[in-house]
Amino acid sequence: MDIDSLFAELHSLPSIPKVAQELIQQFDSPTSNLESVARNIERDPVIAAKVLRLANSARFRGAREATSVEDAAMRLGFNTLRTLVMASAVTGAFKVDTGFDLKTFWIHSFRVASIARTLAKQLKIDADAAFTCGMMHNIGELLIQAGAPDFARKLNRHAHREATAHAAEETLQLGFGYPEVGAELARRWQLPLLIQNAIAYQARPNSAPDDGRYARLIAQAILIGETVELNGISEQALQSLDSPLFEEIDLSLLFEALPAVLEADKAFAELLS
Repeated sequence: MDIDSLFAELHSLPSIPKVAQELIQQFDSPTSNLESVARNIERDPVIAAKVLRLANSARFRGAREATSVEDAAMRLGFNTLRTLVMASAVTGAFKVDTGFDLKTFWIHSFRVASIARTLAKQLKIDADAAFTCGMMHNIGELLIQAGAPDFARKLNRHAHREATAHAAEETLQLGFGYPEVGAELARRWQLPLLIQNAIAYQARPNSAPDDGRYARLIAQAILIGETVELNGISEQALQSLDSPLFEEIDLSLLFEALPAVLEADKAFAELLS
């Protein structure tokens, strides 16, 4: 099987809803404001419901309940809305039926995205782009689940492999792994080349045709996420990350920020999973 054959096996290409596409573009426009964004959100009942639920969650709840999308948008703010819309659009595009643990998958994706955004802020590069790359980094896995279900069911028996081993097993058996599939989906969705390359080269950032900055960022975020999942946010986890991959990162500063970052984003992960 090659990647084109995999996509051919899908009944239809997963798609981001039109309203979500328009919202993502609107967030990038310097002329956008919260009122106009709220009006667009109201056109998509699913996204509107999630915005209201998040605004009234324990993390954001104010003195009174938010009863309109505009109230909720004002409470959440521009950056939080952008994160919710992007994550909601991606998570809503996929349905699989192979016994795959979607909830764990999205929680992992969100963790990597949150860590990537935090790393980007430290490195003073685009944090929103980093979050999107993190949210999309393993999206190809869902296409493999949908397009090669027999193989996927076998692979799901060993679901807790680390990312590099998982991708290597897919490549051995199929001839490609989830990074290549995810990059092809990003290309077909016409996402920026920066995102395509970050997904495609996450396991080999030094080979990326651009400077590999975002591919390396994703590689870093994945490894940090796996390490924290195994050892918690601990000194042991911090010491185990001592490698050339992190030579530009102040890991101590990152680990100070991580508890608040992961706790703050828990509401998103629970809402979307």
